[in-house]
Amino acid sequence: MVMAPMVLGAGLGAGVWICARALRPRPEPIAAVFARLEQSGRSLAADDAATRPAVTDQLGRLARKALAGVGLAEPSASSLELVDRSAERHALDKVVGALAGFLVPSLVGLALSAAGMSLPVWLVPVLSLGAGVAGWVLPDLALRDQAVQRRRAFRHALSAYLDLVNILLAGGAGIETALYAAAHAGDGLGFEKLRHALDRARLTGQSPWNTFARLGDSLEVSELSELAASVSLAGSHGARIRSSLAAKADALRGHQVAEAESAAEAATERMTIPVTVMLAGFLVFIVYPALLEVTSVT
Repeated sequence: MVMAPMVLGAGLGAGVWICARALRPRPEPIAAVFARLEQSGRSLAADDAATRPAVTDQLGRLARKALAGVGLAEPSASSLELVDRSAERHALDKVVGALAGFLVPSLVGLALSAAGMSLPVWLVPVLSLGAGVAGWVLPDLALRDQAVQRRRAFRHALSAYLDLVNILLAGGAGIETALYAAAHAGDGLGFEKLRHALDRARLTGQSPWNTFARLGDSLEVSELSELAASVSLAGSHGARIRSSLAAKADALRGHQVAEAESAAEAATERMTIPVTVMLAGFLVFIVYPALLEVTSVT
C-alpha cells in the first residue's frame, strides 16, 4: 500500500519530465544555420528572433506539419519573407482562424438556444461552415495584400536608391562606395533589404550585382533582377554603369507614375458609386409617394 503512491508519483514525474523534454527546442543543425546565412535579404536579427523558443513557435510547427501531412500547399516563400512572417506562424493563423470561425457561430447558437430563442436547424451549421472557411482563407488574402503593398514600397525605395547612387557617382565616389553609402542613407523595408544584401556580398566576397539578382528572385521583384543583369552587361566602366542605373531609375519612375494614375482613375470611378446609390434612393423617395397617391385615388 505504501509503494503504490510512490510508484504513481514517480510515473507522474516521469511523464511531466518527458513532456518537458519533448517541448524543449532542440539545437539547430549546423547545416540549417549555414543555409540561413546564405539566404540574401534577410536580417540575422530576424533569424535569431525566429529561433527563440516560444509556445506559439511550437504550435506553429505542429500546425505546419499537420497541414503538410494532409497535402496542403504553403504560401510562397517570397511573400512570407516580405511580410517578415514564418511559415509556422502563417499555418497557425490559418488553423486558429478556421477553428474560431467554426466555433463562434456554434457558441452563439447555443447561447441563443439557452436564452429561449429558436433558430432554424440548418442556420448554425451553415454559418459555422462559412465562418470556418472564411477564417481559413483570410490569412492567405491578408498575406497576398501585404506582399503586394510591400513589393510596391520596395520598388519606390529602389528608385530612390538608384537616384542616390547616381548622385554619389556623379560626385566622384567609387561604385562600391556609392552602393553602400546610398543603402545606409535611407530607412524602411527596401533600404533594409538592400543593406543586408550588400553586407552579405561583402562578407562572402561576391559581386553586389549577383547578390541583387538573388534578392530580386527571392522577393519576386523583377526590376531588381533586371537591374543586376543590365549592370553586369555594362561591365566595370563607370560611365556605362551610371547610364544603366539612370535608365533603370527613369523606367521605375515611369512605372510608378502609371500606377499612380491608374489608381487615381480607379478611385474616381469608385466615387461615382455612392452618388449613384444616393440618386437612386432620392428618386425612389420621390416616385413612391406619387405612385401611392395615384393608386389610392384610383
